Amino acid sequence: MKSESFDVCVVGSGASGSAAAQEIASTGLRVLVLEQGRTLIPGESLTGVESAWESALVPTPGGALRPFGRPWSASAVGGGMALYAGISFRLRQVDLDARAHVAPDALDPAWPIGYADLRPYYDRVERCIGVSRQSGADPLEPPGPAAVMPAHPFSSQGRLIAAAGRRIGLRPFPTPLAINSVPYAGRPACVRCGPCNEYVCPTGARADAASLLLDSTLPDGALTVAHGAKALRIVLGDRHRATCVEWLDLRARTRHVARVRCVVLAANAVQSAALLLRSAQPGAPDGLGNSTGMVGRGLSFKVSGYVSGTANADTAGIADAAGTAGIADVADSASRERSRTAASPSVPHHPPHARQFAADPPDHIEGGPFSTVAFSDHYLDPDAPSGLGGHLYEASDQDRAPRDGRIRLRVHFLAADQPMRDNAVRLSRERGPLDLPRVVIDYATHPLDKRRLGYLSRRASELLAKAGADDIRYEDSNYQLGSRHLHGGCRAGTDPAESVVDSWGRVHDLDNVYVVDGGYFPYSGGVNPTFTIQANALRIARRIATELGAPPPSATG
Repeated sequence: MKSESFDVCVVGSGASGSAAAQEIASTGLRVLVLEQGRTLIPGESLTGVESAWESALVPTPGGALRPFGRPWSASAVGGGMALYAGISFRLRQVDLDARAHVAPDALDPAWPIGYADLRPYYDRVERCIGVSRQSGADPLEPPGPAAVMPAHPFSSQGRLIAAAGRRIGLRPFPTPLAINSVPYAGRPACVRCGPCNEYVCPTGARADAASLLLDSTLPDGALTVAHGAKALRIVLGDRHRATCVEWLDLRARTRHVARVRCVVLAANAVQSAALLLRSAQPGAPDGLGNSTGMVGRGLSFKVSGYVSGTANADTAGIADAAGTAGIADVADSASRERSRTAASPSVPHHPPHARQFAADPPDHIEGGPFSTVAFSDHYLDPDAPSGLGGHLYEASDQDRAPRDGRIRLRVHFLAADQPMRDNAVRLSRERGPLDLPRVVIDYATHPLDKRRLGYLSRRASELLAKAGADDIRYEDSNYQLGSRHLHGGCRAGTDPAESVVDSWGRVHDLDNVYVVDGGYFPYSGGVNPTFTIQANALRIARRIATELGAPPPSATG
């Protein structure tokens, strides 16, 4: 068994792991990143790669366990950001303390930190990766700086949906996206070649986590990334301190031991909980951090679904007339931003990795991003069950061209689910391909969330009907089998009886094991989580670096 020493071992290279690893390595500490997946190449899709990822077991109505669960955002270098839509909302204040809106039998949803704790890291991540948005357009947008890039203009579908929303009193705004609307941070502007979601960006216009791992400004030898590396277990030196991580090189089938001063779990909410449970040993017979039985509990996916329908393609003219002011605002903002960007000094960025930006943009540029228009009017909504609804936003298909004079419209709706003790990650007695216990996802939708989901489905259907769509139908997202939105399982809090980690992500039972991925979330919030995961990981990483004796960051860092 091969052995090597590092200051920190980061398990997972996705949104949280890449941010934490890059931040800690920038101080000169030696960091090892273990990434189970491979690097995805431009043009690859979720449907083309997901079959290679090990599934989770889920209970069927008859009680038997079947391998239908989805325990990955993405098993790949860069994690889910390799395939995500780039949607980049900040949590709203109610997401950080939703106690007035959850069911009586739910776990405490209050975060142990507030928006003020996250804001400087949101700001820094936004400057680094770039978020295209229209400042002040979202009625529930929390405080933040001016946008670094203008919002993307509405797609043809987005124009129809936005205009329909205005006619029923809603306030549409451009979906904030980590996709360049203008050249930024060494990456080109989007050429609107497709919907982005579930595809590797072919040009590099969309932000990705993998580039952080190739930052050429890092000190020599500070960051080592092991590809095809499966973390097997964390080993304690004494009852409260981890001393090493055992891992398997999946290609060479050789076992390794990383001797470390600190372990950072960033594998995602399901996989990080599973690793803690898999690390049972003398002194921690039920798994690491599990003295109160909370590891894996409070698992949340968000409740979600889609409605779709078709409208006459010539109704786009109605949308153009009804939405002229809003669209003009976006266009004017883009023009001003291009001028500002051209005149401003370069922003901090990480050079593109080996995949080069496409030299020849596609001929067809009618696609645009997956989502260009969103609504938060039903987020804090007294008519929604419990008074807390969720977001509606455009979720357009890859192929958006009119067919037989008809244009297809599609809207996604999603809301935070109740953090329930019995919604949990656990290990099966059944063994998987690596002779490790199979992961089990136990999840049931709370009755309150079923009502909230129905409410949002009706609001989304009304929106499409106002846009002129007929044959409106509901599409199940199958969120209950797992999701790209993975939260909880290592939930943060001040009470170890209801949480696994403290406000800094440190496991209550241990001195040097931290969780920085979505497992930290005690309440999932009603927005896409990636931006928050990155910001919180950066916040925790700075703390870890300081505790390990790294010099303090510069004033401009």
